[in-house]
This record gives sequence, C-alpha cells and structure tokens, in this order.
Amino acid sequence: MHGDAVLDNSLGCTILSGDVIIRHLAVHFKPDYVVFLTDVLGVYDRPPLESNAVLLREIAVHEDGNWSVVKPNLQNTNNQVEITVAAHDTTGGMETKILEAAMIAKLGINVYIVKAGTSHSLRALSGELRGEVPDDWLGTVIRFSRS
Repeated sequence: MHGDAVLDNSLGCTILSGDVIIRHLAVHFKPDYVVFLTDVLGVYDRPPLESNAVLLREIAVHEDGNWSVVKPNLQNTNNQVEITVAAHDTTGGMETKILEAAMIAKLGINVYIVKAGTSHSLRALSGELRGEVPDDWLGTVIRFSRS
C-alpha cells in the first residue's frame, strides 16, 4: 500500500502517508509483524548515498518512545542518526517511516524496513525473520525494548 491525496475537513486536501495507514491497521488487527518496503536497504545513520553511510540493522524502541541503535555499535557517533527527507517526498520519507514504525513496535509488533523487490524483502514478507534476524539479511528491524 502507499499514501495518497485525501480530502480533509480542516485541511481541505492533504497527503495521507501509507506509513500512517499501516500504523492504524496494526493497532486494529495486531499482526505478528509489519514490513515497510522502501527504495533503500533499510534505515541508515545518514543519507544512504553518502560513502560512509551505515545500515542500521536493529533499532530498539523504549517505553518513553525514544529509540536507540542496537546493531551495529556505532563508533564515534554518540548513536546520532541524521534523517533527511527528499524534497519530492510529501509523506515524510524515512523520518515518518521510523516514527510510525516506533509506534507499531511499542505495541509489541516487530517492524522490518527493507528494500522492495529483493530477496531480503521476500524473506521479511514470508515471516522468515521472526525471532533472531540472520546476519545475511539486509534491512532494519525495529523492536520494542522494555529496558
């Protein structure tokens, strides 16, 4: 699914992100997991086209809504992540995706962010990644952490 232009009583016409839609569906249907398909392998610590960008393999969402990078251990960065939104992306890009994924994860539902059309996305969609994510899978898992 994806977002679209919608009519709104107070805004007139606005963009409704597919990421927002899936959060509402997750609250209602409580699936075992949610998969967000995107045009990059997952969430990076900076724009993925930068040569030193690092794919964040696992993000933990805490009770207070804050999140931290679990894997990999980001050296010399204070776990800082730079999130940018492309000018043409009217739905909020990766920033909205992470915020919505964090809210879903707080429900106890794992969220997998992965590049569409890859073997990695097929593995996520098929449910193969439940539990411990294998090292050869390229994407980002966002999970709830009680600590």
